[in-house]
Amino acid sequence: MKHPEPFSLPPLAPYEDRLLHALAFFRTGRAVETQAHHCLSMYLRQGEARVMGEVGFYAKLLKISPDELLELIYCNPSQAQTLLAEFGAIAPVAEENHSA
Repeated sequence: MKHPEPFSLPPLAPYEDRLLHALAFFRTGRAVETQAHHCLSMYLRQGEARVMGEVGFYAKLLKISPDELLELIYCNPSQAQTLLAEFGAIAPVAEENHSA
């Protein structure tokens, strides 16, 4: 299965950026950027149940396992979108116009 390119995320909003800096600041022993990365990873793991609940809901509609849908979303999101389109549109996320 193919793997997508890693995310290249835009900067955080000012408040969230300050929160992440503060959280990383109090976790000593590593570079702040490394610690911030680990903090974000920690929060993703802590939110796993919420994310996988949503994945599980849609997996049930497709009659596949949540793990299969998770991999499909990761490796081929356009195919996942196509399969799920039968059940209605997944709400699109507004993209910011960065050209202004």
